[in-house]
Amino acid sequence: MKVLKAITALALVFSLGACAEEEPVPTPTPDPVAESPSAVVGEERLQEILDEVNAALTEADAESNSEKSSARVVGPASDLRQAEYDLSKVTEDPVSALSTESQLSIVAATDEWPRTVFVATTIPDDANLPLLLALVQETPRSVYQLWSWVRILPGTELPQTAAAAVGSPPVAADSEDLLVAPTAVVKQYVDLLNEGDDDSEYAENFADDSFRELVANEVSDLNSAVSDAGKATISSAVRTDDGVLALQTYDGGAIVFASITSDLRVEKTVPRGTLKVGKILAYGGDQTVLMDTPLTAHYIATLALYVPPAGSEDTIEVLGAERVLAGVTRGDDEEEDDE
Repeated sequence: MKVLKAITALALVFSLGACAEEEPVPTPTPDPVAESPSAVVGEERLQEILDEVNAALTEADAESNSEKSSARVVGPASDLRQAEYDLSKVTEDPVSALSTESQLSIVAATDEWPRTVFVATTIPDDANLPLLLALVQETPRSVYQLWSWVRILPGTELPQTAAAAVGSPPVAADSEDLLVAPTAVVKQYVDLLNEGDDDSEYAENFADDSFRELVANEVSDLNSAVSDAGKATISSAVRTDDGVLALQTYDGGAIVFASITSDLRVEKTVPRGTLKVGKILAYGGDQTVLMDTPLTAHYIATLALYVPPAGSEDTIEVLGAERVLAGVTRGDDEEEDDE
């Protein structure tokens, strides 16, 4: 035991002596590597959010009153749902249920607010197409709210995105990393709706889509029906107050949510004869259109588009849309028809 203590003491002396004789060499400390932001919400929490949104929608549906879901349904989604409630009184049909059952989630990866989540749902009851929902958390203290939804167009495949556990970077409204910035792409699409494939300067930017075809056919068919006594025209515009939401796709492009309005105007151009429209287009009111009182049907529509990355040769695609008749005016005034 004494020998072991002596050896230990001797080793300590040599160690201290070596430290006294050598100057310590400073070791550079590397700058910390910045970690990428993580996904803003996990799978379990997202399911809780969707359940809460569904409960709010169910309560509102029971009374056809969007105010009942105002804590969880905002922006274009709130306006669209109230328009559906109002229209159901005209058609006497109940509104279709909105599914919140997720089959795919696209979650933002960010340290900032607002925070965004897109959810592709299962097919709702009484429907044949799944929905794509957009949810937003505006501030750290606010709850996630349903901001918009669209019905995914037939035959459409959503672009690949990062796994929900990893998260997808948000894309700024004026981003230059895309073929067309999110705010600009909505304006271009509205121009295409208004001018048509043959006259819009942006036609080559977009792939064909069934929503645009539906709108064009609707106006064409209505014009054919009223051609003996009148004409029909349609004009769309961006709902600029709503802004846009965008999340990056795997290829560096983006899924962009936006909303627009469309005014379908029917006017009598021949003094003689009678011009009538359908019950729904008349919004339950007088179906006769007079010379001095054109009828204008006002629609709200939500859109989801895929925008390729800058430099891509691919075209912009409309992934989904939802459109609802929100009211009717008669004449050239802006007062909503009370009928």
